[in-house]
Amino acid sequence: MDMEGPGWRCLWQAKATLGESTLYDARDGRVYWVDVENPSINWLHLDSGDKGRWVPPMWISALGLRAKGGFIASTRDGLAYVDPTAGTFEIFADPRPDGQVARLNDGVVDHKGRYWTGSCDVTQFEDSTTSENKEDSVRDFDKRSTGELYRIDPDGTIATMERNVVTANGPAFSLDGKTMYFNDSLPRITWAYDLAEDGSVSNRRDWLKYGEDDGFPDGMAVDVEGGIWIAFYESWTLRRYSPDAVVLDERRLPVRQGLRPGFGGANMERLFLTSAANALSEEARAQQPLAGSLFEILDPGVRGMPNVAFAG
Repeated sequence: MDMEGPGWRCLWQAKATLGESTLYDARDGRVYWVDVENPSINWLHLDSGDKGRWVPPMWISALGLRAKGGFIASTRDGLAYVDPTAGTFEIFADPRPDGQVARLNDGVVDHKGRYWTGSCDVTQFEDSTTSENKEDSVRDFDKRSTGELYRIDPDGTIATMERNVVTANGPAFSLDGKTMYFNDSLPRITWAYDLAEDGSVSNRRDWLKYGEDDGFPDGMAVDVEGGIWIAFYESWTLRRYSPDAVVLDERRLPVRQGLRPGFGGANMERLFLTSAANALSEEARAQQPLAGSLFEILDPGVRGMPNVAFAG
């Protein structure tokens, strides 16, 4: 099996069902990621190559660094403080009005140390992850738009920043911290907002709408030149866009379900990507034997922004 190809190499053939939340932690030199459907926090030490895994008491969909140690996390039952080294897991809040109709999805810490996480409709998540083709779940957006976007401030205050979302992914933030990008994946759209110093958002606009051939915009990362890297689920593709939505780079992946790019390394010069192997047929698994692996995207040509820790 080829473990390296044009523009990529496989670092860990992990066979994840839903690999998400690629996150480099400079405190220990590890890249962390989660498998949502086989609940685990996984890590790869970049210097030694050592791998590790910790099984939490419930699924985790996203991680952010926490200044006090460990992570802030989006989980099945709400927001949690998690520390795999200490083996601790503490739910501290749940921003969702009704956990029966929406589940937390992606999450990230902004430049000011605030954690942002969104939710998605439970039924569309279940439909899209039990069918080999996510296209099967592209319907009934009016009924499926139960997702929201939340901002968690360091003092514990939670604010609802967006409503009527189908599948929240991201967000990501511009170099100057004045623009927020946010994906609603299933309707295939990325919005941009003006982001104020106090964390309020305004002036939502369509930054980019995608066609059926593009796949579904999923996880995002921003580099030091302001480029926005977006993985497209069900398209075999990772793209880099300029702030004005022009394609600057495109990478063909060996897997159809690329999910979350994230920069790491001592100088944030390396780019990593998680992937999934959701509901793949035997034929599809044979076609993409590296589905569910952790990848490195070779020679991205630009460094990433340092990861900021949640200040709470």
